[in-house]
Amino acid sequence: MHWVFLTLAILGEVAGTSLMKVFISEGYLIAGTAIAMMAVGLSYLFLSRATIRIPVTFANAAWEGIGMVLIAFISYLWLQEQISMVQAAGIVLSLVGIAVIHHGYQQEETEAQEAV
Repeated sequence: MHWVFLTLAILGEVAGTSLMKVFISEGYLIAGTAIAMMAVGLSYLFLSRATIRIPVTFANAAWEGIGMVLIAFISYLWLQEQISMVQAAGIVLSLVGIAVIHHGYQQEETEAQEAV
């Protein structure tokens, strides 16, 4: 269930940030800000639930990194924003960083199980 909470946390952050941009662009500053605050607030709630079982280091890296990647894709596909080659390289490096953190988390878990 903790992975479901992490997924919901990521989706909440992505939805809040993306919808904020849409509403504010349309002139709805208060509504856009309120929607973003509610979605990101729920995102933090789900993130806190996920960290009961998932180490904070990995959960935060996944939440921020995967959220950033999804927001970049939504910005490109839906909001018609451009992504430069440097930004694309940053996205790839972020995903590599998340993978390295996850690998360390898995390795640590394996070593702990072998010690028992």
